[in-house]
Amino acid sequence: MALHIGTDEAGYGPLLGPLVVAASVYETDEERSALPGEGIDDSKVVYGRGGRAALARVLGPYLGLGTPVSLRDLLAHLSVRGDPRADYPWYGDVIDAEPRPGSPPDAFRRLYINPVCERDFNAGCAAAGGKAGLLFQETMRLVRRALADAPEGRAVVVCDRHGGRRRYAALLMAELEPATLVTERETPAVSSYRLRRRGRDIRIRFVRQADATDKAAALASMAAKYVRELFMEGLNAYFASRVADLRPTAGYYQDGRRFLVDIEGVLGEMDCERDTFVRVS
Repeated sequence: MALHIGTDEAGYGPLLGPLVVAASVYETDEERSALPGEGIDDSKVVYGRGGRAALARVLGPYLGLGTPVSLRDLLAHLSVRGDPRADYPWYGDVIDAEPRPGSPPDAFRRLYINPVCERDFNAGCAAAGGKAGLLFQETMRLVRRALADAPEGRAVVVCDRHGGRRRYAALLMAELEPATLVTERETPAVSSYRLRRRGRDIRIRFVRQADATDKAAALASMAAKYVRELFMEGLNAYFASRVADLRPTAGYYQDGRRFLVDIEGVLGEMDCERDTFVRVS
């Protein structure tokens, strides 16, 4: 049996809201190309068909929760850093009735969610030398957790490529501390490595647009997008209750700047430090 891990993120570029990194885990003797999952696809494709509801309908069996799903319960069940919202009052609880419980494929094991909210995002960028370094560290946090929770057998990891980065060997040595690491290839399309770590063989690949070609990475992509959407609904609801006729935001740069102007008075009343609400670009 091999452990198959896929990772992706949502919210890498926006000005507002969390960066959410996710990992999905399967265990099977089948080839990775045969991983099951009806409806699983690149989150952008699924979201384009029907917004958050389309994501929720596919994800329901994989969340391990009943219906409706609350952000509180989802974070308690899947988050590797617990529920970070205590430090961010604008993220209230959100209830979603769309996910329907069901039975995931036999090979599926679980999802992991890593929500990096604004203050942690900014501090992490400063410590890691930018958001690319932060994304790598937070992705590897999930990979380490998945490997620790299923410590037997070989593992295959596919990560959606982190921007234009092609060379990951030094970063992998720092984050995973393998006994050995062999670089297989580093091309514009894929960077691939073989590692020996704590007695197990691991192959890890960083693939351009992995969420369009790899089932486990696509499931992670959908989970990350879904969770970020729940966070953003909470943020929009919080400020809509305080600012009349406020238009919601998805948090991306231009509209995020508009939103900041619209809520300026509320932020002033909250005595909110900028790095608690606005992410570094």
